[in-house]
Amino acid sequence: MAAEGEWAVLTPDGPRAAEIRSRGYLPLRVRDPGEPYRRPAFPGTSVLLGEQTFEVVAERSSAEGVVYLLEAWPEGEVARHRVAYGVPFVRAVLAERERDATHARLRPYRFVLYPLVGLLPEAEQERWSDRLGLYAVRATIVSGLCEAGLYLLLVWAISRGADAGLRVAIVLLAPPLALFALLGLSRAFTAAAFRETSGQLLVELALDAVRSLRDAVAPADSTLVPLTRAAFWSRLATPDRVTRDPDGSCTFQGLLPHLHWRAGHNVRAGDDYWRVEPLDPVLDRKRIVYSYRLSPATGDEPATGLAPPGTLAYAEEVLAGVRREWDDLLTGFSWLASLLPEDVQRRAFGPRGGPAAVLWPTLVTAVAGFVFAAYVFAQPTVSGDPIGPWLRVLGAALVVDGVVRIGRARRGAYAPSIFSFALPSGSLRPERVAYQAHRDAERATLLRLRGRS
Repeated sequence: MAAEGEWAVLTPDGPRAAEIRSRGYLPLRVRDPGEPYRRPAFPGTSVLLGEQTFEVVAERSSAEGVVYLLEAWPEGEVARHRVAYGVPFVRAVLAERERDATHARLRPYRFVLYPLVGLLPEAEQERWSDRLGLYAVRATIVSGLCEAGLYLLLVWAISRGADAGLRVAIVLLAPPLALFALLGLSRAFTAAAFRETSGQLLVELALDAVRSLRDAVAPADSTLVPLTRAAFWSRLATPDRVTRDPDGSCTFQGLLPHLHWRAGHNVRAGDDYWRVEPLDPVLDRKRIVYSYRLSPATGDEPATGLAPPGTLAYAEEVLAGVRREWDDLLTGFSWLASLLPEDVQRRAFGPRGGPAAVLWPTLVTAVAGFVFAAYVFAQPTVSGDPIGPWLRVLGAALVVDGVVRIGRARRGAYAPSIFSFALPSGSLRPERVAYQAHRDAERATLLRLRGRS
């Protein structure tokens, strides 16, 4: 008895060797006998009951639930994707049923949830989308379009019924409102074109302030699913846990799917190569642990005397690809990279000399801001001009930004712009390709472990 209404019996009344009874469907595959000359046979799920291994051979529905009929696992057949039936397995199934029930209850309200969830920053948007049964990219698209439409509708509606004084205020507020509408459209575009999730600017700034206060007390755990952008870089910098087996092979365990480590892939360690065998991932307390067995690809040489790959071997492979992407981008856009947040600049310029490599692009972009500000301040003031005052505010901000950045660059530090929050750093290929590949792989693994695939 694993839970109420969830149990298995090794001595059923019927002709089968064992049975599993459940109130609902379980993520168990029934044996497919195949068809001669058309489709090969496919074994059922391998189920471990106690110390015995069984195969799921049939499935029967009734008013009380579902019954799975089991037979002893055929001798000589390789057991893959073995399921250990017990309290942990059933507890995960019941949690998934509750999640599916929640998604079913909220499905009629998705037209409201999508624009609201799409306002949140990427990390919260991914988590709430997973919790509510939404697709985060779609939430960003819907939210961005609604944001742009709302600002334009607001300006149009107020201007039609406003008096003269209010019309002047609307004219003065039109440029920032148009800017917010443009930011909403850009969020929708990047989500549709690059599958990038992002939140509304004001909501992100407010939640960033709250998160900073919260992290000062209790830092967020980046090991929990779903995989966000910040969590990806944090997990990539975390070494794998390596255990050495008596036969000389090693088992690598990490919190990221090792996309390149497929069956037959060889990992180089010095002058030696190690053959990869992927093991089944495990969902452990809202964390997915990925395991890979590495065996020395040697002939007569004893395997126990070889040094295994480093604990960051896979991370070095990924970072090598990221560096190649940055090489292509920095050929003509080093000035853009000098404006990006500090953590992005570390990945872009760290292998190329650090802050010294970005000194000249930083100075050029700062001087360009000074030139723009000087041009704006040189223009005569025009009464009733709705854009002029905002351009002067922008010019003053560029002067302050340039002075601060030049000071940081002279001290040998990275000098991101204060406007870096508005730049599409997440849409650049070096920041996007590796993260999205691992995010999609983890999402597919999570669905498979929950029994949806």
